[in-house]
Amino acid sequence: MDRRIQYIFLALLLGLSNSYAIAADENGNDPSEIFEPKIERQQVDEALVDDEDFEIGLVFGTLGIEDFGAAELYGVRFNYFINEDFFLQISAGSAKAGLSSAEQLFPGNVVVSNDKDFQFYDLNLGWNILPGEAFWGEDVAVNTSFYLVVGAGNTSFLDNKEFTLTYGAGYRALLNDWLAFSVDTRNHRFNSEYPVGEIKSTHNLEFSFSVSAFF
Repeated sequence: MDRRIQYIFLALLLGLSNSYAIAADENGNDPSEIFEPKIERQQVDEALVDDEDFEIGLVFGTLGIEDFGAAELYGVRFNYFINEDFFLQISAGSAKAGLSSAEQLFPGNVVVSNDKDFQFYDLNLGWNILPGEAFWGEDVAVNTSFYLVVGAGNTSFLDNKEFTLTYGAGYRALLNDWLAFSVDTRNHRFNSEYPVGEIKSTHNLEFSFSVSAFF
C-alpha cells in the first residue's frame, strides 16, 4: 500500500515537471532563468592601510613640572613597529618652566636657577593593548589602538642631568592610510634635590597630542 502511494506521488511530480517544461518551451523561456535573482553587487572600497614599520610625529601639549607649574611642551616622537602588538619609541621634548613656589612667595629674594629649560629624551617600549575601530558618523570608520608605554632616558633641568623613568598610556587613531593622530599622558619621574636640599622623587606629568606620518 505504501509503495503504491509513493508511485502515485512520483507520477504526479513527473507530470508537473513535464508540463512546466512544455510551457517553458512554448513561451521560449528557459525555466532556469525565470528564478535567477538579479542582484546588483555593491562596490566596497577597502581601507588600504600602509604596512610601513616607521612613524614620525610632532608633539604639542602641557607638562606639569613639579613645584614649577604647567608649561607648554613641544617635541618629536619616532616609532618602530616590531609587530602588530609592540613598538619601540624614541621621544624627545622641551618645555620652559615658570617661577617656582618659593620664587612666587618671595619675589626678588629667591632665584632658583637661570636655566629653567626642561629638556628630555627617552627610549620606550609600547604595547598596543586594545586595537579596534572608531566610527565617525554612519559612513566613516577608522582604525584605533589604546597602548601603554614604559621606558627610561635623561632629563636636563636646573643645571642638572637626571636619569628618568617614563611610563604612561596613549590612544592612536589612523585618519587615513598614512596619517595618524594620538593623545598621550605619561609621567617623567626622576630624583631631584630641589626645593628642600634632600634627594626626593619628582613626578612631572605630561598631557600631549601628536600628528604623525607612516613611511
